[in-house]
Amino acid sequence: MKHLYQILPLLVLVVAPIFARATDSLTVEKCRELALQNSPLQQKKLLAESIADLQLRNVRSNSLPRFSVNGQATWQSDVFGLPISSPLFEVPTVPKDQYRLALDVAERLYDGGSDKIVRQQRDLENQLAAAQVDVDVFQLREVVTDLFFKTLLLQKTEYVLLATLDDLQNRLRQMEAMVTEGIALRTAADQIRIQILKTNQQIAATRADKTALLETLAKWLGRENADFALAAPTHSEIVNPKSEIGQRPEYQLFALQKRNLALAKSALDLKAKPKVEAFVQAGFGRPNPFNFFETGFEPFAMLGLRATWTPYDWGNRRRDAQVLDLQAKNVAAQQQAFDQRLAASTVKDRSDALKMEGQLKQDADIIALQEDIVRRTEAQVKNGVATVTDYLAQVNLLTQARLARATHEVQVWQAQESLRAKTGE
Repeated sequence: MKHLYQILPLLVLVVAPIFARATDSLTVEKCRELALQNSPLQQKKLLAESIADLQLRNVRSNSLPRFSVNGQATWQSDVFGLPISSPLFEVPTVPKDQYRLALDVAERLYDGGSDKIVRQQRDLENQLAAAQVDVDVFQLREVVTDLFFKTLLLQKTEYVLLATLDDLQNRLRQMEAMVTEGIALRTAADQIRIQILKTNQQIAATRADKTALLETLAKWLGRENADFALAAPTHSEIVNPKSEIGQRPEYQLFALQKRNLALAKSALDLKAKPKVEAFVQAGFGRPNPFNFFETGFEPFAMLGLRATWTPYDWGNRRRDAQVLDLQAKNVAAQQQAFDQRLAASTVKDRSDALKMEGQLKQDADIIALQEDIVRRTEAQVKNGVATVTDYLAQVNLLTQARLARATHEVQVWQAQESLRAKTGE
């Protein structure tokens, strides 16, 4: 006994995790949380941030000097020459083969504010990518939620069938005792055995479907095995939502799309503003590009300011602005369609929830009455007033009533969860 007390804590430590794993059950919230953690979609946010960071670095580099090396080698059929000759000096001859190698350095002095707009656009693009991920992830939540409740319904169906099987097995033991005593025919026991076999078939089919759905759900959750059960929602989990529908990620995406189009429209004005930069060009050329009388390889240099300005673009900016206005109207139309679809599905979910809640109350009364009928029919079978066939018929009706209640319970929970999803909870 002393040794038993010494090893008992060790046994607890070894066995406890096994039982904990065997009784592992997940709520719908936990399933969604695991699915989101396991989703590769979350990586898209990190990738979008990295892309935006690199793009912003490029924008910031626009204010730094730009270096370029230019080389050129040409031959031309004719060159510039002076139509004179003098015995006092040699008139230089411009060579037909000409060469030039130069370094160009330019630094922008004024860009009309384009860098500021571009930085805002890159930041908005990052936010748009993140918002699109949130929308995609929300759709993943709906997929996982649907899988959860389909599996939960099969789980509850299995419980009902197992309870029916237990009742039938108890009834079979009683019937076999009656057959042994000679007060019942073997046929009556065989009829119960047939019903047990049919119930086992239903249980096997239900378990196979449940296992398939659990394995599918496990893939979404990032679990290697479907070694878990599903926990039915509690009353606190299925209350009517109180949040505003505007919390849905789609609305954030619509808002960012509108901001992006407005910013793009503001950027059109930049095309009409001048841009000024300083430049330096230095190199070697044959002949000197700035003095053709120097026909050897000579150094040259030039520095100054240059500006570009497009005061008139034949109405391109106006048409581009019209395109952006039409795109903004398109986004507004998409949002209105989403509002309409969401409102319609919300009405349906509320109606379904209320309808199923009402049926649940009736299910309780139906089951109570049917259980009483089964008890009375069982007593009648013992007294020889009713047959086993009558009894099994009533048992089947009871099983169907219990399955109906299980279906209505899951439908209520699913409708309530769908209502909560409408708010983005």
